[in-house]
Amino acid sequence: MKRAYIYTTPHPTKIRLTMTNDYRYRLDNSRPRIKVTCPACGRQKKLVRYIDTQTGRFLADHVGKCDRIFKCGYHYTPSDYFRDHPWLNDIASHRPVSLHINKQPSQPSFIERSRMVESMNRCQSSALFRFLSSRWGEDETMRMFRLHNVGATTRMNDAAVFWQVDINGCIRTGKIMRYGNDGHRIKEDGLVNFMWAHRMKSMVDNTEDFNLMQCFFGEHLLSACPDSKVMIVESEKSAIIASHYYPQYLWLASGGCCGCLNQTASQVLKGREVWLVPDLDAEDRWHAKLTMLRTITPTAGIVTAISDMATPEQRAAKLDIADFLLDAASRNNPIVGAADGAGQLAE
Repeated sequence: MKRAYIYTTPHPTKIRLTMTNDYRYRLDNSRPRIKVTCPACGRQKKLVRYIDTQTGRFLADHVGKCDRIFKCGYHYTPSDYFRDHPWLNDIASHRPVSLHINKQPSQPSFIERSRMVESMNRCQSSALFRFLSSRWGEDETMRMFRLHNVGATTRMNDAAVFWQVDINGCIRTGKIMRYGNDGHRIKEDGLVNFMWAHRMKSMVDNTEDFNLMQCFFGEHLLSACPDSKVMIVESEKSAIIASHYYPQYLWLASGGCCGCLNQTASQVLKGREVWLVPDLDAEDRWHAKLTMLRTITPTAGIVTAISDMATPEQRAAKLDIADFLLDAASRNNPIVGAADGAGQLAE
């Protein structure tokens, strides 16, 4: 594929156009290949990073593709990286700016609704459902699972399926994760394992041609609750649990620290009051995301209430928001006295 590069000079009117068959950024294919830890699945030496062919240097350590294509599927491209960090696209520099010639914008693929409905009909078989039922009762747990489109699959021992349904009601994919009886994700060799619904032939007829463009978990609720404050957490389980204790807010999940909290997916948040609610060990990473988010919704902020109230023990344990709220509820902490809408996180 031929690509054009524009080299800019100190004089903006002097532009030199050259043609090349090479991409500026490509996956590292050197030998021996240096792989790093995947930020999605946590496996060591599984992420192949993108390299700048002009400088010979790697981009950021999270820009790459995980070798575990079916069990992880993480792929964060240079395009994603520069889209999420627009200030790095300095067209006044001497770096070449890649031009895609006559390239049509890619469109997302979708999963048939019947697949999601089928999995939701067996949501009670998941260990996560049983755990939350022990806290809230089966009726309330069923209501929350229905509200957020959570199902279960016979694969991976009745794992939970967190469906990503976009603002138009289209199903982008489902994130499949196993939980133990304690409500925590099951780890293999100390690492969390998950699977994508669009990688399963029982869900999608042609898995190879599926074009995944993630959306927020819970995004389908944006049109139903146009006036609600939007709270964004990292994990899907956290969004469900927080929604139970703070129903006056609309809770979305980004699906990981490098999930869909980017320029493209965040366009659905335009005109909304948005707050980021980071896990106890993720404040710094999410402050960096706030800069990007404010280019879309300038009033976006970060909630510090939970971080401010966390004990040293809770910080050391690196509790996520779900753990913090469940722990507070078990001790009748007033922070979760919000089932009646009384609790406040953001003002």
